[in-house]
Amino acid sequence: INIIVRKENMKTQKEIAHLKRVASLNCIICDSPQVQVHHIRPIGTGIGRRSSHFDTIPLCYNHHLGAFSIHNNKLMFEKRYGTEEELLKKTREKLNGYDTFT
Repeated sequence: INIIVRKENMKTQKEIAHLKRVASLNCIICDSPQVQVHHIRPIGTGIGRRSSHFDTIPLCYNHHLGAFSIHNNKLMFEKRYGTEEELLKKTREKLNGYDTFT
């Protein structure tokens, strides 16, 4: 009997397909075509823990890691652009309701 063990950091085919679809979108904030995939962190998720690969939004470098980005000033970012959950909803709408995890 062969047993396949999946390491926690390995992505499934559905996760890979979903991440590619998110990465194909423009930045959810400024519409830049150069994006990075940001994993949202629901309340209660620690800093060292990544959320689901399905809870991701497309952000350009400036909105992802820049001086006034979600990672460098989350409170200001969310006040200006909306919460991660609101941006996730917009991302899913841009994907035309297509969820690869259902």
